[in-house]
Amino acid sequence: MPQREKVVRIQAVVSALIEHRVAVSLAEVETALMRWRAGELGPLDAHGALLKHAARCERLIERVTAAAGSRPQGVLRDAFDAGLIDRAEFVTLTGAEPETVEPALTLAEHEPNTPPDKRTFVEQLLERGPVLVHVDARRGDVVVPARFRGDPKLVLRFGYGLQPAIVDLAVDTGGMSGTLTFGGVPFHCSLPWPAVYAAVVEGEQRGMVWPEDIPDVILEPPRKDDDRPATENGRPRQRGHLKLVD
Repeated sequence: MPQREKVVRIQAVVSALIEHRVAVSLAEVETALMRWRAGELGPLDAHGALLKHAARCERLIERVTAAAGSRPQGVLRDAFDAGLIDRAEFVTLTGAEPETVEPALTLAEHEPNTPPDKRTFVEQLLERGPVLVHVDARRGDVVVPARFRGDPKLVLRFGYGLQPAIVDLAVDTGGMSGTLTFGGVPFHCSLPWPAVYAAVVEGEQRGMVWPEDIPDVILEPPRKDDDRPATENGRPRQRGHLKLVD
């Protein structure tokens, strides 16, 4: 196959890979809408399914596009694994057998054995339910109501199907944002990722803590009046350590 035809075909396969995953996500949205029409699901939950779809698709397009530029053979392996191209075409396009090519895993949430970044992890938690986000509101780039600024232990509740609904909930490379309601008053909050140091699914023992971003005032143990380190059972108390909660 001439090189130009290969390039055109590879581009078509990349597009098909994206369309494949979008179609799967749309099917989930359609199921939610059918349940809503049948009265089995509330309108906010159906709207939440739509927001999840948009978040998934944005993340997918970014991942596949990046991989197509850096690991085109890996993307073709993903397409082969998804049944979008057969073995003969894979060999024609790559000059190798599928088993000898490492998949790019563009349809996976993240690379195996690699911790997901904050954005990916928070998006995963949001698909499980409401998420309690722990944020250091002392940072100048955090946007929250004035009375909460300066609070290093602020906890905000985000979710797709909440009441009142967060209709503008957004999770992107810079952080997360949305209009929350405080005492009946709406306020658009914006949280850059460096300010977020923990996220936990409400009502579940599942979440993540990013120790490198925990405010020092939380890690430092309280001091006694004589300025000696506080102790527990006669031994110096260690600095707090937070880890994955699962």
